[in-house]
Amino acid sequence: MIIKPLQYLFTASICLSSLLSLAQGEQIHIPTSKSIVGIWQQFVTVKSASGEVKDYFTGNYKVVNPDGTYYTFVNSIKGTSIGQYGTYKITSDSTLTEHIAELYLNPYYSGKDSFIKYHLPNANTLNLTFSFDGEQWNHETWKRVPPHKPKN
Repeated sequence: MIIKPLQYLFTASICLSSLLSLAQGEQIHIPTSKSIVGIWQQFVTVKSASGEVKDYFTGNYKVVNPDGTYYTFVNSIKGTSIGQYGTYKITSDSTLTEHIAELYLNPYYSGKDSFIKYHLPNANTLNLTFSFDGEQWNHETWKRVPPHKPKN
């Protein structure tokens, strides 16, 4: 009578494997994503002398793809370029590791990992706190680029 429980266990494991395959193969379109997958624009929060707090767009963009790759665009007076690119792996519901293939602004970090704590306070805001060494932490705020008809 051990055969019945083993058959159920085998059937359950096949079903679970199939579901996981479907979930991994499911296509996520960046404009409709509610996860960290998306096109993000970086903002800094500045407090004026009068106490007014305002968000300013830095001109930088980050693209987080559903296939585990990412890249950033950096804008300057001289134009737009890819600032870095690499891969990422989500390690928990609030942490991920980016493997930096190339960081053109500081080649020292190329080939290294960045440990990141992330938080989505809403579907359109991504807060990142990252460290290369686990000791010095930096904070960034990104806002999702929304899909809509361009304004003239």
